[in-house]
This record gives sequence, structure tokens and C-alpha cells, in this order.
Amino acid sequence: MMNARLRNTPLAALAIGMLLLGGSVRAQDKAAIDDTAKKIAASVCVSCHGPSGIGTSPVFPRLAGQSEIYLGAQLRAFKNKVRGEQDAHDYMWGMATLLEEPVIDGLARYYAAQKPGAGIAGEPKLVARGKVLFEKGDTSQDIMACSQCHGPGAEGNGIFPRLAGQRAAYVVRQMDAIQKRTRVSPVMHGVIKEMDLDTVKAVAEYVQSL
Repeated sequence: MMNARLRNTPLAALAIGMLLLGGSVRAQDKAAIDDTAKKIAASVCVSCHGPSGIGTSPVFPRLAGQSEIYLGAQLRAFKNKVRGEQDAHDYMWGMATLLEEPVIDGLARYYAAQKPGAGIAGEPKLVARGKVLFEKGDTSQDIMACSQCHGPGAEGNGIFPRLAGQRAAYVVRQMDAIQKRTRVSPVMHGVIKEMDLDTVKAVAEYVQSL
């Protein structure tokens, strides 16, 4: 059932439209599923994530060029209400509930195939500090290098998401949710548990700039 904040809003109408577009797709072939996913992306997802998944709002993540495996896993986490942070509850639970499994895979393929957006310049000192932290970590704070999992250019690696070009405000908010364990992320819980806000902001400014 759609959550209370989505009922009687334009997003509710979009959710209904998504359900109608999706229909029953279990018997469709991959090309038909991908076409359905593309239509959903263009008519529903675009309202928050922007054309081709390159949005301008710091509230919603950029999806273009994101790891296909990661996208599929997160859509299923929303659908199954495993992701519990407030933004997930407010914006994605109701939407993802309507998605059938093949369409989730189609959406993941669609956004993974889109060209990522350009990096966004940040505060130079923070970017410089974030670069060191991302590439080398900080043994004094027991922080491992982010590049070990997310790749040397933050381009993502399988289940580890692409961070390059992601808006800093979004990254900060997600890391806060992980630290508070409102978003479950077993690997990240241990990695960022000692990171203070200034350190988090530095890493976020750096990956935004890529």
C-alpha cells in the first residue's frame, strides 16, 4: 500500500500510471521489458531523478551510469522495505512496491547504460582533503581507502555503487543514515563508524567533483 505522504499527491498519480505501464510483464521478452522500463523511467522516475537519471536535486541520487547490480539491489530493498531511512520511506517505498521483478531488472539495465553526468566543482580545500581520504584512507582514524571498494575513480564496482558525480549533499545524508543504522549497509557500518562530519563532507565534495 502507498505510504501516507504519497497518497493524494501528484506522485500518487504517477505511481498509478507506473502500474498501468508495467502491467503483467512476467511473460514478456527482454526487449519488451526494457521498453516498459524505459517508459517508466521517462514518465515516472524523471520527476525526481531527472532526464536519463541526471537530476539536479540534492535530495535524489543521480542514477545514470550507476552499477546495474547495485541499482537492482536497491530497488528490491525499497520494494521489500529493507531500506529504512526517511527518504526511502517517503519517496521510494510506494513506488517500488508496484514494480514487478523483470521491470526492476529493466530499470537497472536502462540507468546503467546511460552516460553519467559531469562532476560538480566543490570547495577546493575540501576536495583536496577528500581526494586523499578516498584514495589512501586515514589510519589515524581507522578509515580505509574508499577506492578499495568503489574503484579508483569512484566509478563503482559491482554491488559497490558509483559515487563519481553524485551530489555531495546526497552522499552526506546517506552516510549519516548508514552511521545511524537507519540504512542497513553491513560493509559500510564498519568502514565509516569513526568518520566525523567534516571528514564525511570532504569525501562527499571530492566524489561530487569527479
